Amino acid sequence: MIGRVGAVDYGRRRVGLAVSDALGITVRGLPTLVRPDDEAAAVAATAAALRAEQVVRVVVGLPLHADGRPSEMSAEARRFGDALGRALGLEVVYVDEGLTSWEAEQDLRAAGKDLRRAQQSGAVDQAAAKALLRGYLRERDARPAEPAGPATPGDRPPDDAPPEDEG
Repeated sequence: MIGRVGAVDYGRRRVGLAVSDALGITVRGLPTLVRPDDEAAAVAATAAALRAEQVVRVVVGLPLHADGRPSEMSAEARRFGDALGRALGLEVVYVDEGLTSWEAEQDLRAAGKDLRRAQQSGAVDQAAAKALLRGYLRERDARPAEPAGPATPGDRPPDDAPPEDEG
């Protein structure tokens, strides 16, 4: 699939955002949104940021328990993602955000960033959205392609071909 994919790391205080290039090769973070208390305003701001990037699909992270069960935050993230999908008129894909916040913190530490400052500035949320998107793209690219039919045109006669003479 060709087209930009956007990722959302939903939070009650901040929404981390990231976007891929049109081929799904590179990922870059977008400015983290400080989430308004009003859900509709938060959805509208997120939709505007992703619309400006011309995304064709949105990935929303679901915070699941370690055993894969949904958490209270999963339901909130799903409601937010559903509303975002309606606002954009796009498909929303939900993925386990797993250890994206931990991965984001590790990446920021490795880059020499002060973690407390990064959390306050929203850099952790942005890095988590980037990690979420990288994971989604890796998984998507690892899936086997659907078979496109016969390997070569001569493998099978066309449906309207006359029967071969057996004589």
